[in-house]
Amino acid sequence: MNLTRGQLDRISRLGEQWSLLWDKRRRLWIAAEDAEDGEQIEEADLDVLLDRMAEYPARPAERPR
Repeated sequence: MNLTRGQLDRISRLGEQWSLLWDKRRRLWIAAEDAEDGEQIEEADLDVLLDRMAEYPARPAERPR
């Protein structure tokens, strides 16, 4: 999977809040929000996925218990 410079930049900006995975078998990108009750998004098109991820407001960092 070759990513463009723009895609890499967008991923790095969203990387604090989200984890990304490419599912080769299903040919889908999967994004999971790094929070207990976080969202999960699946899209075949990475640019569409990144647009959807950017729509979610940033959550404050959780405090250690």
